[in-house]
Amino acid sequence: MNNLIIKSFGAFINITAFLFPKWNKNNSFKLLSKVQRASISEKGKAFLDTAEQHYFEVDGHSSVLHKWGNGPNKVLFLHGWLSNSQRWLPYHERLDLNKHTMYALDAPGHGMSRTNFLNIELYRQAINEALKAIGPIDTLVCHSFSNTAITYTYLVNPDIDVKRFILMGAPSGMDAIFNYFLEMINLSKSAIKILDGKINEILKIPHSEILIQNFLDKAPQPKLVIHDVNDSITPFAPIKAAIENNASIETLITTGLKHDLKGDEVYDRVHAFINE
Repeated sequence: MNNLIIKSFGAFINITAFLFPKWNKNNSFKLLSKVQRASISEKGKAFLDTAEQHYFEVDGHSSVLHKWGNGPNKVLFLHGWLSNSQRWLPYHERLDLNKHTMYALDAPGHGMSRTNFLNIELYRQAINEALKAIGPIDTLVCHSFSNTAITYTYLVNPDIDVKRFILMGAPSGMDAIFNYFLEMINLSKSAIKILDGKINEILKIPHSEILIQNFLDKAPQPKLVIHDVNDSITPFAPIKAAIENNASIETLITTGLKHDLKGDEVYDRVHAFINE
């Protein structure tokens, strides 16, 4: 969305929060969950065409689980907001698919899925369906918003069968998403209050508890955290605070790769962690 559309969208939500609070409560969250799907490049399509695809639905919304290889070590990749599974091509190129089975999930509203909505509860349900289909996961790799989704998934059910996690470009938690609504969409206090109540109706735990700090502190599995000091989408400072007193967490802190974290240094470190 360009800036004018974003501001107009926020103004509409603010007006309906004031004039029609009941309508706003039932619909503002739905409006904010609608996805402007990112396109898949020709190279991305060629990559995804080499996978087996399993389509499934959660709460009426479509997801796709891609699969490559048949190795005994299972690796699941989760993309962020307005992304899709084509972002994992450089990792696929490095994996020995005789040793690994690679999975990548297109969340609802993204990639090859057939519907246009995503929120953190839908993502949690899609992750759970993927875990059910795959079985025990050796390494789960997240980028951006999917870190918040896996944090939420874990806090709802700490018994998910994942041996280790890689967290890349992670937001601090749901607080960061609310700050986005406040700053970028310019939502009013009334609109935020209504949205806050609606989200807590939908989620299984209060959104204030969905913090990367809680996940890093509570999940005992080995973890690798990758972040760029110049990330303007998910700032480094909260992540630095979350990891600095936890010596058990491996880290790769980059400079200049920003939020996308695309570079051989990252690809190679992820590959090494998966193969440890």
